[in-house]
Amino acid sequence: MRVLVTGLFEPAAVHVVRRLGELGHEVYAAEGHRLAYAGFSRYVTRRIALPNMRHAPREYADALLRELESGRYDFYFPSYEEIILMSHDRDRVVSATKTSMMDTETLMTLHDKTRLGALAAELGIDSPQTLTPRSLAEATDAIASVKLPVVIKMRKTSGAAGFRKVYDRASLAKEYEEVVRANELADDDLPMIQELIEGPTTCTLHLCDRGDVIGEVMYQGVRTMPRTGGTTVCRESMADPACQAAAAKIVKRLGFSGFCGFDFVIQEGTGRPFLVDGNCRITPAVAMAYHGGCDMVPAWLQIAAGDRPAKLPTTRVGTRTKMGFGDFVWLLQSYFGSFKDWSGERRLRKLWWADRGVPDDIASRKDPVPIVMLWVYILANLWKLIFTDLDSAQLFIFHNQYVGDPRS
Repeated sequence: MRVLVTGLFEPAAVHVVRRLGELGHEVYAAEGHRLAYAGFSRYVTRRIALPNMRHAPREYADALLRELESGRYDFYFPSYEEIILMSHDRDRVVSATKTSMMDTETLMTLHDKTRLGALAAELGIDSPQTLTPRSLAEATDAIASVKLPVVIKMRKTSGAAGFRKVYDRASLAKEYEEVVRANELADDDLPMIQELIEGPTTCTLHLCDRGDVIGEVMYQGVRTMPRTGGTTVCRESMADPACQAAAAKIVKRLGFSGFCGFDFVIQEGTGRPFLVDGNCRITPAVAMAYHGGCDMVPAWLQIAAGDRPAKLPTTRVGTRTKMGFGDFVWLLQSYFGSFKDWSGERRLRKLWWADRGVPDDIASRKDPVPIVMLWVYILANLWKLIFTDLDSAQLFIFHNQYVGDPRS
């Protein structure tokens, strides 16, 4: 089978490309940047250039539709949130090839944190109290009166882009303005101000078929970037029945098919899970599930083909994987922390070295070029991090530029 894969700046795409190749499929990789590292896997038959989705979402969608409608591909696997962009033309996509893609409204229910919070309330799932300003004037009023501490979040983003924890009011106004300015947010898409729930975060990834969970993995971050909380760069699988049940409620209500995932903060003292985020696509946890005995890629192919796969094995508890390049940056930052907490940071570094044999999302001796190209891309864009106020997450994440209908 010939499979077209997009979203090649997503670590999960590397795993998908490798598994598809190992299963004997021909893999074609399409992206709008020539340094998209997943496209350099040894399992890729051919790379296809598209317009850059960040700067030209309409042109990207049109070019990808032409490629899919060429009749050359049996399956289409969107690895990141280009699935939202392409869902606006879902009828054309599913007419041209086999895939698993929900309608735009369903995807946005998970992607837009305001909509997700409303659904959680409807289903009786705890979520933090949230203010969503509809103008800068409303934002100013909220900043002046909201109970602290809070979290600033963009409504339509991933990977901790625009994420800020704030404990004092003076910093709140400054941080809020910085998130709006750095991400060029319009008045109708201003960041949320959300109650800060203190406690560890449980994340989930589910493969679903028409409202039923076929396979899943739940995990907690061992290390995150930024270190105060954000994308997990080292993670460990676990069992969490409360989060599992809450996620299953949402999947069932939406009749969801394909990959989705959720983030829950487990409130200190009470142990109650609070839903804080949702993903309408695959995440790097797919590799953790695989190493833990739950291989989701073949089952996704069955779902995309219209078949009903059997329920997958439970992911083994205690399985660890890491996003090696992010975990390395975590280590470098620990040396700066040593000036404040020398003994504590030394202990954390020992734990880091103990994890050096943990499977990496991208680095592989059998398939080494993707990690090389990732570092080439980072070095080529280092000037943006040094000389501009670009949020580091935006090197890889194209947040809300692509969620609207490109033809409107």
